[in-house]
Amino acid sequence: MSVEEDKQFQEIKRLNKDVGDGDTGDVKHRRRKSVTEDDIIVNVKGKLVVGKDKPTQTPLTNSLPRHIKSLQQKLKLRYHRTDNDFISYFDDVEFDQRPSILDGSISEPFQLKFSGPTLEKDIKQKEKLRRKKLRAAAKNGDLAQDLTQSQTLEINDFANFHTSFAGLYVALWMSIAFGILRILFNFYWTHNNSLTDLPIIKFMTTDLFVVAFLDLIFYLATYVSFFVQWLCKKHIIPWHPVGRPIMIVFEFAFFLCGILIPEHVLGLHWIAKIFLFLHSLVLLMKTHSYTFYHGYLWDLWKELHYSRTKLNDLKDKNGVDPETIEILKKSVDFCDFEFNLQSQQCQDKQIKFPDTITFKNYFMYTMFPVLVYQNRYPRTEKIRWNYVVEKIFAIFGTIFIMIVNAQVFMYPIAIHAISIRDSPWISWSDRLTEWAKIMIDIAPSFICMYLLTFYLIWDAILNCIAELTRFGDRYFYGDWWNCVNWGEFSRIWNIPVHKFLLRHVYHSSISAFQLSRGQATFMTFFLSAIFHELSMYVIFNRLRFYLFFFQMLQLPLVSLSNSKLLRDKPIIGNVIFWIGICIGPSVMCSLYLTI
Repeated sequence: MSVEEDKQFQEIKRLNKDVGDGDTGDVKHRRRKSVTEDDIIVNVKGKLVVGKDKPTQTPLTNSLPRHIKSLQQKLKLRYHRTDNDFISYFDDVEFDQRPSILDGSISEPFQLKFSGPTLEKDIKQKEKLRRKKLRAAAKNGDLAQDLTQSQTLEINDFANFHTSFAGLYVALWMSIAFGILRILFNFYWTHNNSLTDLPIIKFMTTDLFVVAFLDLIFYLATYVSFFVQWLCKKHIIPWHPVGRPIMIVFEFAFFLCGILIPEHVLGLHWIAKIFLFLHSLVLLMKTHSYTFYHGYLWDLWKELHYSRTKLNDLKDKNGVDPETIEILKKSVDFCDFEFNLQSQQCQDKQIKFPDTITFKNYFMYTMFPVLVYQNRYPRTEKIRWNYVVEKIFAIFGTIFIMIVNAQVFMYPIAIHAISIRDSPWISWSDRLTEWAKIMIDIAPSFICMYLLTFYLIWDAILNCIAELTRFGDRYFYGDWWNCVNWGEFSRIWNIPVHKFLLRHVYHSSISAFQLSRGQATFMTFFLSAIFHELSMYVIFNRLRFYLFFFQMLQLPLVSLSNSKLLRDKPIIGNVIFWIGICIGPSVMCSLYLTI
């Protein structure tokens, strides 16, 4: 340290000493604050400058034009063009109190409101009312006119009649149950009166505790995101430039561990690998959403502090550009709006960021069946334990059906396909022929497995978790079976993932990389296709990009569905959609197994 710098430090030390017994604590604080924050700065050459020797232009002032230019770009995304209202960055995803489709249309009405046939009762009631009107018209002598009106009323009312399909729902599961029993008995009799040599069950029960322990480690590792935010809240580390790089490195390492550890470290079987991979992706999406949410708020926090400070400094000065004042004011108003909107209501008091960063809040978020973080979600009043028991039976019953289907119908075909793939004596023409045969053989069981997987995850498991956590929004899927194009299907068949992609891929790519809507759509499909292909790599340990190709094929198919050829033909569109659902999974599986 030079002699000049040593003198400056001594001057700082002298100014920060106590000023005597006659000064109050407030005076001491003001003097200390004025010296450390106002009178002491670092000039361009890196030297300390004290008091009147400081330059008129501080680094803070020099950064104001850059701040204003950045705000001008942000204002385009923060206000509606028509009514000039605020646009919250979190307006793209909403959560409401609503049931899932099967529960709202079949299961709950069957349990709570089922009263047998209702359509016949409604028809009889309307017929009785019609006869009453006809008799009254006959007495008045105007039978023809009243007859026409009564018939019109009857037709319109009949169109509004509704009936319950709960009985068919019960019949469907009864037929599946008897079919599974028949398959089990046949398998038992043809395998020396034994069910102990089922390879699928052996796969699922091998290394069960290892898989559970590793899954627990993955879950606990996600708490790194909470502790980083907690450290930022306590001002131990800043979000920029410390917290954000930590989370980027952590998410990348977490993703690699989800792929490499089950395969190359533990050598687990394919069922364990795909389970750990998919669940690690779920945890990674949860972590990224939590990190992104608070990272955005930390950026707003910094912007609010800077804009408010500069606004207070400039608003009373003459010669300041009015546009600069207006931009700073809009920045302050928007930041206050976002913080108020993202505040949490708890015990009749409003908790604002960063006080919302708590261990309990993060723990409950990890338990909720959701991939997009918010400070608050709709909640139910209590847990319906009879509903939980029903869903638990549905979970294990569906898993049992899937095991039987995989063991009896899919496993023998898969073994045959692998033998063809590994044989060096089969030509490519013979492989293609065998592939076509395998695809036809495995298609019915794959359709059944596809539907059972959907019901197991998006209805049974997610509804059970939602009930246990009192999570109110059960809209985990839409009526995807009525889709007429693949664009609709990609949006509504998996609502939690769709919400994540909408916020953290589609809208983030528009705001961060200035992409157009078409480019952002392509980016979303591309990233989704990459992760789908990686799931096939985890299962088959082969990178062939078949699924990636079919995923990206949805983009031209969506354009074709929106063309004049199919736009006004929803029935044809739905038929084409179901053809894809029925043959798509079997085509891809047989390709990965044989070629």
